Amino acid sequence: MSDPAFGARWKICPLAALLWLLPTGAVQGEPALSSTGQGRPGPPPAVRSEVPLLPLAQVRPGMTGYGLTVFAGTQPERFSVRVVGVLRHFLPRQDLIVIRSDDPRLLHSGIAAGMSGSPIYLEGRLAGALAYGWAFAKEPLAGVTPIENILAEMRRPPRGRHQTPLAALLRGEGPAPAEPSWLREPQDLARLLPPGLQPGDGRLVRASVPLSVAGLTPAAVAALAEAFAPYHLVPLQAGGAARPGARGPARFVPGGALAVELIRGDISAAGTGTVTYVEGQRVAAFGHPLLNIGEVYFPIATAEVLSLMPSQAQSFKLSSPLEEKGTLVQDRQACIVGDMGGRAEMVPVQVHIRAPGGPEQVFSAEVARHRFLTPLLTSTVATSAVQMAASDVADAVIQLRASVGVRGFDPLERTDYLFSPEGLQPRALLSFAGLKQLQELLLNPFAPVHIDRIDLDVSVQYRPDVAEIVGLSVASDELEPGTWPSLYVTLRPYNGRPYVRAIPFEVPRSLAGQTLKIEASAGNLARPEVAPPESLAGLMSNLRKGYPARSLVVTLQTPDEGVMLRGQLVPSLPASVIATLRPGTSSRRAEPYKRLARLVVDMGVVLQGRQEIQVRVSDRAP
Repeated sequence: MSDPAFGARWKICPLAALLWLLPTGAVQGEPALSSTGQGRPGPPPAVRSEVPLLPLAQVRPGMTGYGLTVFAGTQPERFSVRVVGVLRHFLPRQDLIVIRSDDPRLLHSGIAAGMSGSPIYLEGRLAGALAYGWAFAKEPLAGVTPIENILAEMRRPPRGRHQTPLAALLRGEGPAPAEPSWLREPQDLARLLPPGLQPGDGRLVRASVPLSVAGLTPAAVAALAEAFAPYHLVPLQAGGAARPGARGPARFVPGGALAVELIRGDISAAGTGTVTYVEGQRVAAFGHPLLNIGEVYFPIATAEVLSLMPSQAQSFKLSSPLEEKGTLVQDRQACIVGDMGGRAEMVPVQVHIRAPGGPEQVFSAEVARHRFLTPLLTSTVATSAVQMAASDVADAVIQLRASVGVRGFDPLERTDYLFSPEGLQPRALLSFAGLKQLQELLLNPFAPVHIDRIDLDVSVQYRPDVAEIVGLSVASDELEPGTWPSLYVTLRPYNGRPYVRAIPFEVPRSLAGQTLKIEASAGNLARPEVAPPESLAGLMSNLRKGYPARSLVVTLQTPDEGVMLRGQLVPSLPASVIATLRPGTSSRRAEPYKRLARLVVDMGVVLQGRQEIQVRVSDRAP
């Protein structure tokens, strides 16, 4: 049983067309089962043999054969299989071959996470890739994606790195998002990516891909697990990172392990499955999607399997990535496709942590480039780093300086503050503007953005330097124009007694006889006075404006009107000019706004909350 929306967006070529596309006399089958290679030469040669392909139309119940997968190390091993039958139209334009294995290792463990993509040979011919299993099955039954569907994806013409859907959108060739997607939290991946098959009793679901993680704290692993749960990408702390100088196989071979690297460095996360087919520089694996996000460019690497771990909940392979051997280029319904002749550029991320009682610690990693995944992976690196370096559960003031290098612009720098009574917890970092701005940049509708690097400087002080704004007042119900009265701000510190700060402000003469609204708020709650951007440069300029949480922002809202015109604010215009510029028959005309006067004061503590009052300005001359 399947979700009908899952594969509706991809079309698979008909069988007859695929058979016509197959090269005459040059088909690829079972590889030589070598496990090691020397050095890192140029693009590896194609692996070919005389083993032919088996079209789906020739598959019959009772046919026997074997699969190839790595149970330990890097060398593929055989496991026996027998065809149970064929499920027609399991996904749109994709049937599924159902097999059973009587291999003793699988009778004990069942189909394990990490076996996705294992090539299945029936009567000496390659029939497809092991890709699906039944939730809570008691026997090693599996679904096999037919080789025709895999070949269709391998031969899909790529659009190229600058022709992806996002690039088309940024050039104005596609529909703009219906809502401002960049306002979503970066960890809310389930709402951003296409829906996957959901697990459930008795439902045939894709075999899980173990996401081997290393250097992550349990809280960071739990956050990743929640984000990737709908896509059967299961973070496992049982994995590891690539060993310095580790040598893997010289090339990808059918049955060998393949890892898609999402994070690497001091912190690592790589989804591991099995290679199905190699043709020239192209390699197909998994037999199902990783995330089903189409044309993407992530590094792919060979991998080492430590062991197959049987489990009643979910058996899985313990594995670690080894050497980068190419780039992922397609993440589709039938398989993932890699190019061994290319390399995928990642985003360098460096996190500096300073906390009392210890030296500064530095964590370096690289994360995959993707408009939705990069913010999620960056926050994963940051939260894991800070938890390792500053795990105290205590009242803490956290300062975060974020610097995002954007090609063609000066670095986008932002300093923010946060108070947390639980210390530096992972969810605390998600509220920092510096990380939220990263997603806003990547999803901007104006021009492609190339992130050169991301630097995060985190400083923790274990003291409750925080106060809530609980009241505002002025000395009189009526203010005199042209004077400098004081605004009395009542602050309530954490576990302390309230106190009052006097903030002088100017009452403009032009407000005589008017009502003035005064608002005092924590800096991170005050929206900067900016016009909606109309270019990437305008967006960058707007993102540089903002107030840290230690600032008290006093806002005076006046009856004077201005306009927002072509990304600029034009204040204090005569009524006749504003009437002329108001939106009429043209959608490009000016938008009116109420003029604001602002006063920003550094209070020396992290502020929370906001308050406002209204006062009358006297119409008498001072």
